[in-house]
Amino acid sequence: MSARTALIQPQTAHRWLPAACPRKVPHHWRPWLQDEGSLTQRLTRAAQGEFAVRVLSQHWACPSADEARALGMPPRQIALIREVELLGRNGVPWVYARSVLPASTLTGRERRLRLIGSRSLGSLMFRDPSLSRSPLVSAPMRDENGQGYWARRSVFRLHNKPLLVCEVFLPAMEHVQYPL
Repeated sequence: MSARTALIQPQTAHRWLPAACPRKVPHHWRPWLQDEGSLTQRLTRAAQGEFAVRVLSQHWACPSADEARALGMPPRQIALIREVELLGRNGVPWVYARSVLPASTLTGRERRLRLIGSRSLGSLMFRDPSLSRSPLVSAPMRDENGQGYWARRSVFRLHNKPLLVCEVFLPAMEHVQYPL
């Protein structure tokens, strides 16, 4: 998946900027990058209910240095890495999402996050009253073939335990109207 390689290329340092500063962001992408609510809910509305999650992988590994820094994790600490596609109408992939859940986060009530299968992480997190979120940041990125993408990410906290969610908007999203 080229959105995945664009996101996790170790030689590429993405320049994450506050999503609230829309300079150089094409008009179509601004509401998607700046919406602080549940992306799952927004995509479900845009897809008129035809929303699904396809799990690409879920495994224990060390996050990238950039991801570990964002989470305040020490180097070489493992985390649960979950990679999914969020599918819109007719099963078309709209978003590639990568979540990094440190082992220290997956304790107590948050242990349930290890076993969510094809449910969206957002559908669980946004129901939790302990949820807090860092300001969204966004970045343009390119894959090895020069395909451009827009991505956003933020650190969520459940019971003050961090997890990082990054969402890369795929080319099919260029034709999806932001639902009000």
